Amino acid sequence: MTQQATRGGSSGRGTIDWGIGEYERFATDLEPAALQVVELAQVTAGERVLDVACGTGNAALLAAGAGGVVNGLDAAPRLIEVARTRAAAAGLDASFAVGDLHDLGFENETFDVVLSVFGVIFAADPERAVAEIIRVLRPGGRALLSVWVPAGAINAMVGAFMGAVAAATGLKGGPRFAWDDPQAVGEVAARHGADVDVVEGAIEFVAESPEAYLAANEAHHPMSIAGGAVLQQAGTAAATREQALRILRDGNEDSHGFRVTSNYLVLQIRRPASVKEDFDRALPKASLGEER
Repeated sequence: MTQQATRGGSSGRGTIDWGIGEYERFATDLEPAALQVVELAQVTAGERVLDVACGTGNAALLAAGAGGVVNGLDAAPRLIEVARTRAAAAGLDASFAVGDLHDLGFENETFDVVLSVFGVIFAADPERAVAEIIRVLRPGGRALLSVWVPAGAINAMVGAFMGAVAAATGLKGGPRFAWDDPQAVGEVAARHGADVDVVEGAIEFVAESPEAYLAANEAHHPMSIAGGAVLQQAGTAAATREQALRILRDGNEDSHGFRVTSNYLVLQIRRPASVKEDFDRALPKASLGEER
């Protein structure tokens, strides 16, 4: 359940306990996206960086390695401990704490850069989450958020699983916010004085076979463990598993193993340096030799 089920928690990313299982096994799959996000952020030495819904610290550790002064925040205490252990093992100076993405707990204009790799997309209140990110950005700061494009085999598998859990519990949530729609995100950002542009990305998920990929999720992924118990009780686990396996087989891109591609976007949210600078940029540029 690597995609769309990435790192939940009590701070608006579902009711699953993301400390169960071994989510870190799946976080490694997302490292290419973290690398792209941090490279796009162009973190420089001494810049203050916040990784929201940091999980095991993929983006935070890369930013620290680039010289950033890094804080990581996540709702899952065990994942925070994993991130701290990784930082210590790598000899990187980064601070990690349990926190809520709807209430970041930092003063206004604290950070030069805010990152979130498939984390903030699980906010229960997307507008509040975006507002918090922009609030803690310094003027001229930038936030980079990776968000899944809802297509492909992994998306379909997760959709089948979540649909079965919803049917078993009778709890059906409302429509999800369209994080993959730049216009929708741009409208939210604009209400808080920022603008948005987009870069595309893709991740390949690989395993020995579709069966091996699904089995690893069932054994170790927090969502699979929590949801699987619900489906077992409802008597629909076997049917849901067969549906998920069929989706993975149909979407498999490797006849000798298992490989599927999931596309994502990196949303680049920028806070203007100042109102005056925005006004100056809007003025016609004088030619060389002209008086301004």
